[in-house]
Amino acid sequence: MPKFDSPIGSKQFQGQPMRDISVPDEGGYDQQPMSQRRHTREQGPPVFDEASMREFQAQLQPPSPPVREMTNVEMDMIAAKKAKREGKERLSDGARRRIEILVGMTRLSKDVEIDGQLYRLQTLKSKELREALVATSEFDGSIQLVFETRKQLLARSLILVAGVEIAQFLNSDELQAKLDFIEEVDHSLLLRLYNEYVLLANEAQEKYALKTVAEVKEVAEDLKK
Repeated sequence: MPKFDSPIGSKQFQGQPMRDISVPDEGGYDQQPMSQRRHTREQGPPVFDEASMREFQAQLQPPSPPVREMTNVEMDMIAAKKAKREGKERLSDGARRRIEILVGMTRLSKDVEIDGQLYRLQTLKSKELREALVATSEFDGSIQLVFETRKQLLARSLILVAGVEIAQFLNSDELQAKLDFIEEVDHSLLLRLYNEYVLLANEAQEKYALKTVAEVKEVAEDLKK
């Protein structure tokens, strides 16, 4: 029987036998030896290479919608809307073709033969004439005005040189190349070509000018409408 002794007294009490406790095997217990488990912990977590990490991160990201390229029609529509907002609407292809046909029917040309060489001049569009006059305006009041006016007009009017189209003759269709060519032409030849251009311009003006009183009245009535 168990007994308890102390300086102030002693006591005996009824004890109970100790029980045996058995722990069942759960099946998931790591049977790996302690030394091997310690070695595994010291090695740290597994190391991923860069390719594996990128692939893993890509799987976490939501898929991006496919990027669709705009068609030419869509780009033309966007450009047309922008031009309309800015007040710079472009001519449609149909309108441009009609203008080209009209210009082809009304634009006059003239062949001039000088020393056996064929030159061809043509009348200018309103845009070309305006550009030529604007380019000469800075020389207004100076002696250079006459020379610059002649150069600017002929550079836009001359389309055939020595029987060859001027773009092919100069190997360029740029206006600056034509202006440089006019600067190099002999003055007497340049003066003859300019005089022929003036005759052509007068012919065109005479052709489309109002010739009778009835025509003048008709135009005046159209303007009132």
